[in-house]
Amino acid sequence: MLTDLFAPLGHITARRMFGGWGIYCDGIVFGLVADDVLFLKADDLCRDVFEARHLDMFYPQGPEGICISYYEIPGDWLEDEDDILPYARVALDAGLRASRTKKTKKKKTIK
Repeated sequence: MLTDLFAPLGHITARRMFGGWGIYCDGIVFGLVADDVLFLKADDLCRDVFEARHLDMFYPQGPEGICISYYEIPGDWLEDEDDILPYARVALDAGLRASRTKKTKKKKTIK
């Protein structure tokens, strides 16, 4: 189970999201599961980590649709936390950066 696999990162929860599941660590989204495939979050500061492994991006509406900044994780990586945890930490860092950006934008609009 993903919550057990990612437990070294913090308190892991999964919530229904857009027909799949969002994977959260201490309330920060860093992954999602769609059609039984795990995707981890990326941003401009860490995208190259995922691209260096030639991982596919997530296209929620199929290959002709838009892509979002999540990368598909090979299923065999889920068998060993030594394979997956370094990438999960990178994804969590991207989630933390996104969370800080959203909070900053909210503070600027509230007057």
